[in-house]
Amino acid sequence: MSTLNRFIRLVAVGVAACLGLGATVTVASPIDATYFAISSSDPSYNTMCCSTTGGEVLNTLGPDGLPLYNPAYAGPAIHAADLHPTGAGSEITWWSPSLNPHVTQIAAGSTSLPINQTANFFPCVVNSGYACNDAQYALAAHYSGRIDVATAEPIQFSIGADDSAFVYIDGMLACEVSGVHPYAPESCTTPTTIGAGSHGFDLFFADLNQVQSGLKFAINSAGVTTEVPEPSSLALLAFATLGAFAARRRSA
Repeated sequence: MSTLNRFIRLVAVGVAACLGLGATVTVASPIDATYFAISSSDPSYNTMCCSTTGGEVLNTLGPDGLPLYNPAYAGPAIHAADLHPTGAGSEITWWSPSLNPHVTQIAAGSTSLPINQTANFFPCVVNSGYACNDAQYALAAHYSGRIDVATAEPIQFSIGADDSAFVYIDGMLACEVSGVHPYAPESCTTPTTIGAGSHGFDLFFADLNQVQSGLKFAINSAGVTTEVPEPSSLALLAFATLGAFAARRRSA
């Protein structure tokens, strides 16, 4: 088989995979990640341990896109200084420098799923001016992106956190690890069926106690992936590459 023919077959397989023609690929595209430092002067820093009681947040995000605190929560209460009253309830502000003077955004970037670091997980950026530990301040992170669901189904997750983690699909609570505590693993399924198509998700994480930190988050359901580049764009790129290759062969 000639070099050109081998190349054509490789391109055909790649394009078929991208278009779903007899092959399947799962390519996790980056999700947005924003990292925050919560000052040691924040009244919730190093004061809330220890509880793994569920139900710390309400079922929807607040008007500012932040988790809403559940006033009936049975664990250690979040200090009023970290809550922003709205008509829908009080938002938790560990992810909002504009609403909480104790919070500073360290950096913004991207990462990929799954996240699986059950210890020494300090969401920061080296050389940012903030040490990658929780000895001087608490650390928090907000991850956001989109997932593609092939068929309508409940979505299964693996999640674990030291300390808190809250997952939302289209602004509705899907999974939580509440409280301040050593690393606690969970598995959960969305309380309702998620329709086929593209859906936004948010993962909020906070490490509030000065003893270790960890986060795990993975989507376990088959047929659910983070969004990938548009197949048409990938196909055009492949065929453009093929054209360039063929032109080069003719000129040789």
